[in-house]
Amino acid sequence: MYMNKKLLFLVTEDWYFLSHRLVLALECKKQGYEVYVGCKDTGKIEEIKSYGFNCYDLKLYRGYSSIFTIYLNILEVRRVIRFTNASIIHAVSLQSIVLALLATLFNRKIKFIAALTGLGSLFLARSKKDKVIKFLLTIFLILGLKKKSLRIIVQNKDDKEFVNKKLFCLTSKIFLIRGSGVNIDFHKVQLEPSHPPIIISYVGRLIQDKGIEFLIEAFKLALKSNKGIKLLLVGSLDSNNIRPISKKYIEDAINNKNNIEYIGEVKDVREIWKISHIAILPSKREGLPKSLLEAAAAGRAIISTDVPGSREIAINSINAEIVQLDDINGFAKAILYLAKNHKVRKSYGLKSRELVESDMSEEQVIRNTLSLYKSFN
Repeated sequence: MYMNKKLLFLVTEDWYFLSHRLVLALECKKQGYEVYVGCKDTGKIEEIKSYGFNCYDLKLYRGYSSIFTIYLNILEVRRVIRFTNASIIHAVSLQSIVLALLATLFNRKIKFIAALTGLGSLFLARSKKDKVIKFLLTIFLILGLKKKSLRIIVQNKDDKEFVNKKLFCLTSKIFLIRGSGVNIDFHKVQLEPSHPPIIISYVGRLIQDKGIEFLIEAFKLALKSNKGIKLLLVGSLDSNNIRPISKKYIEDAINNKNNIEYIGEVKDVREIWKISHIAILPSKREGLPKSLLEAAAAGRAIISTDVPGSREIAINSINAEIVQLDDINGFAKAILYLAKNHKVRKSYGLKSRELVESDMSEEQVIRNTLSLYKSFN
């Protein structure tokens, strides 16, 4: 046992902790850990506190564009680390990892879990500025991840290879844990709706890196051949993202009789899969998409891009139709194919459920993560 069983979760925003790390944190509390949460308050911090966690609002600036704002972010993270006197830091996402590593640069006592939930928007760099920042971040990660008391969690095989080959990390420090997992008892298999239209649902933030614009164009193309389909967009507009989707763009899409409906955020995503026939995710890169895990647990066929993260849960011709990145025609064809083939959807849905039951359950993810904490003894 630890002399000091204080565990600090560092996440970007409060809503992310609630949706992706709450169950893990509750189990840690049961195991005797004193759990702290550092995150940006978007209006849900009080909900986190209601579970008995000590929660701190991190006044963080997003992105890496200014040396001064990065410095302020480091000071803010350092303040919370020193105040909590945590023995283990579990930093979730690239920004949290970088800031926590910088904040603990000369601290050899703190144990560190670096949980990569994907490689972030910067690793899809297009502009020269983004490429320069990506290069500098890569150099820093190569050095920072050498920290002795550190374990790295990745969510897919592609990221594991990247961390090993590109960031020169020993495989003994890299652990493949399937995201935050999915509660297979809570997310049960649901029968398809038996009535038209065929509903294709996207669940997630509405940002460019999720491929929203390509999805909408592909759906409009498919609609020309099949009027009996409908697209649901479920999730928030993240205006603070470095590549956001504008509210006007979404309004234009739904106001042009395109059979597209914007739902916004929902409290219980099971209600979405109950009325849907197909799950779709045209993302450019993922860690392991929770939306597809939940859709698969509900027994839904999937349409997805052939990219890291997504290909872990969406396997071509097994439970999904896989399309190359930004292929509008390919997505339109996949929509039309699954929309007209009930037997294929049913077969894919059964395979989807089998996949999440194999090694993607919430219970197994929690067990594997707790074993990492204990490995520091």
